Amino acid sequence: MIRISCLPVLVRSIFRGLPGIWKGRHLLLLYWLVFMQATVPGKKSLKEISRWTPFHITEWRFRRLLKATYWTIEIVITWFAWEAMLSFPPPKDGVIFIAGDSGHKEKRGEKNPFVQKGRERENGPWFFGIRFVLLAVFRGNCRFPVAIRIILPKTDPDYKKENVLFHEMVQSFVPPHWAKTVIVTGDTAYGSKENMKTVIEKDKNDSLRRWFFVFAIARTWKTDDDKSIKNPVTYLPRGFFSRTWIPSLSNPNRRKSFWIYGKSVCLRHIGDVTLVLSKKGRNAGPKSTKILVTNLPDATGRQIISVYQRRWSVEIIFKELKSGLGLGEHQVTGDKNRAEKSVGIAVIAYLFLLRARKNDIQPGKPWSIFQLQNNFRMEVTKFHFEHLMNLELKKIKKS
Repeated sequence: MIRISCLPVLVRSIFRGLPGIWKGRHLLLLYWLVFMQATVPGKKSLKEISRWTPFHITEWRFRRLLKATYWTIEIVITWFAWEAMLSFPPPKDGVIFIAGDSGHKEKRGEKNPFVQKGRERENGPWFFGIRFVLLAVFRGNCRFPVAIRIILPKTDPDYKKENVLFHEMVQSFVPPHWAKTVIVTGDTAYGSKENMKTVIEKDKNDSLRRWFFVFAIARTWKTDDDKSIKNPVTYLPRGFFSRTWIPSLSNPNRRKSFWIYGKSVCLRHIGDVTLVLSKKGRNAGPKSTKILVTNLPDATGRQIISVYQRRWSVEIIFKELKSGLGLGEHQVTGDKNRAEKSVGIAVIAYLFLLRARKNDIQPGKPWSIFQLQNNFRMEVTKFHFEHLMNLELKKIKKS
């Protein structure tokens, strides 16, 4: 990596149209911060990023940008996500998938206002760091992080459960104009009646598109006739399950096999849905059985499993954000607003790379943010040397 002395023209063109809420030179600092977050390899602390910028773009200027209270990171992420989705050609079927999941970024310092100790699941490992909920949109082989919320410690007066944060993000999400069908997916943590009712209400109020859901639910749910969902999971003979397969997301030439059983039921508080019991092996016990419900009309069990599988692409985004874009590596303390922006900058850098290297993403072919990052870094290096050569040629002509 070399010190960049001039901001590439491509960077300014990607930021063109950003809401004009900026004061002083904060917009220019945002250009540099997102640009270097997406380009610099290795550690992404503010001190390390400032090593590769011009001498007048310093670490304390970046901290002043993150400290400013007049702008919020949600506005910038929403604008970038909208522009990134419009940068790619729309799918022929007009279907997009929305999925959410929670993750964590380990931290060593205790001064961050969001840091906490806990477990993401009951039997999971302990961690010490920042927890967050990410909402992502999938269409074809493209994936777009569109919103992120930090889960506060339970001792904080503004604490909200991850299910509530997911509900708020889905409720505020506005699909692109070309989307004709929106399918919301989530695991058991988000399979609540509030989320299902939200999707149903959106379907009623949205005249431009249809909204559906595919959620995993707990065994405590009951049908309208007061029968527990747990009964078929526990006592259904294995002869009722049929084998099916779906293509793998990472490699379409590979496939995954499942044993499924589906039927139509009427859930309490929700209405008529399709219930699918899924397990990876025919002889797997009830504890290994996944319960899925959906309001998709005329959907087969194989289609429902295929839709639910797209939720796992959120884990790919987690890996790319933490390993490639330095999610949560900025050393900020005390102020919640500053800490929240330091986390959101990594999401903006992700969307920035999608727009900068959109031609590298081909339909039906796998890609990663690491490939886009490397290609963009080579392009920036080439631009920088050409810029230096042009300056030298001008000096020679003048002399």
